[in-house]
Amino acid sequence: MKIYPKASAQVYGEEFKEELQKAEGVELQFFDENGIMNRFNFEDEVRKYKALYPQLKEIIVHPPLSNYNIEHIFFKDEEIFKEQLLKMKELTEELDIDMDFVYHTYWPVRQFVASGFADRIKNQIKLIEGARVTILIENLFMMLDEKDECAALEVCKLIDSPNVRCCIDTTHMHCKANIYRRDFLEMVNSELNKEDCEKYVKQIHFAATLNNDGFLSKKNHGRVHECIENVQEEYDWLKNLGMGDKNFITEVGEEDYYSRADQIKEINMLGEITT
Repeated sequence: MKIYPKASAQVYGEEFKEELQKAEGVELQFFDENGIMNRFNFEDEVRKYKALYPQLKEIIVHPPLSNYNIEHIFFKDEEIFKEQLLKMKELTEELDIDMDFVYHTYWPVRQFVASGFADRIKNQIKLIEGARVTILIENLFMMLDEKDECAALEVCKLIDSPNVRCCIDTTHMHCKANIYRRDFLEMVNSELNKEDCEKYVKQIHFAATLNNDGFLSKKNHGRVHECIENVQEEYDWLKNLGMGDKNFITEVGEEDYYSRADQIKEINMLGEITT
């Protein structure tokens, strides 16, 4: 397991800087500064972080939180996706790092097939074959007609490229179980299997879902785990499904984004558990 902090352009305190100085990778969050579904400048922030923290070996770009699903971008302007691929490839060569770009999707895999969207993605991915660039498809919890599957994982299996991998968000998995009132472990064991997760999952978004909620109140979504025992329990189901050795991003929402005390606490608890 590699533990990567999550940062953004916001100012943060010295303790969080220390975490960044120790990390081999970081995920950078961007926001809707240019309007929804538009191009945004991520390259300057990537260069800035590599300059500030030269030990970084991997940088993950997380685009604006809403209205930036992979299907949104493709069907608005496919050139945006192409430009992002080529820019990441350029940055990996310039900065000697691996780069990833996280996309959500609302579509189940059958929509990727029926629309021809999967073939369009495969065609674009040819631009980065052999490059140190990965597109990460992240699971959501309010999917369009998603049934007994993890759509993000099924999409990665369909495309079946080493440059396209899955990001499993633990909060989103819990939200889905809470919405449908399913037993959590029963659900993940029915929707995921170890062989697929070992092959197709590259990254984990790791945080707690509180009060059997996560979809009604933001205060219950993506928070710090309440104790190290809860962190261990969360890690154990991931490990049992072949995801114990992935990149773990501590995607923790909190009240104070300057100190980022909750994320630091989550990082420390992850570092202390039995792997």
